[in-house]
Amino acid sequence: MSALQEIIHRGGPAVIAIMVLSVVLYTRCFGVLLGLRRAPCFAAGRDLTAPARLEWLQRRQAELRADFRQDRITLGAMIAAAPLLGLLGTVSGMVKTFESLSSQGQKSMEGLAGGISEVLVATESGLTVAIPALLLVYVAHRQMTKRLHELNEQEEQLRGGVTT
Repeated sequence: MSALQEIIHRGGPAVIAIMVLSVVLYTRCFGVLLGLRRAPCFAAGRDLTAPARLEWLQRRQAELRADFRQDRITLGAMIAAAPLLGLLGTVSGMVKTFESLSSQGQKSMEGLAGGISEVLVATESGLTVAIPALLLVYVAHRQMTKRLHELNEQEEQLRGGVTT
């Protein structure tokens, strides 16, 4: 049995949901990070007048803020869902544990060990997905702040050279 199948077997159905969530979550996290890294931060072309460049910089700042706010909301919801799915697996494992203790035909220690294993694997899986993703969102926030700072510096330079 492969390691992935073993985790699914030991962690129960909640682990499958956590794995699917992790693929979606990390795809989105890295997409946000790459998007911020590649985001244009310089008004393209020297043919733009200073007021047009200033307008472009202001519009770009607003777009960056709005896009990141929306991404952060989506990522935050997925990050919060991972430990909750782990909690669901924990509850499922506890139900199995108590069922095995109350059943007549099964050795109680085997059922107890299986249920506790499911509880621990599900909880660990949910936290293992959520914690690094939270750190990636922090890194993305720092990257967005850096881009906004670059845009602000350009805006200040333009304002210094433009008379209104």
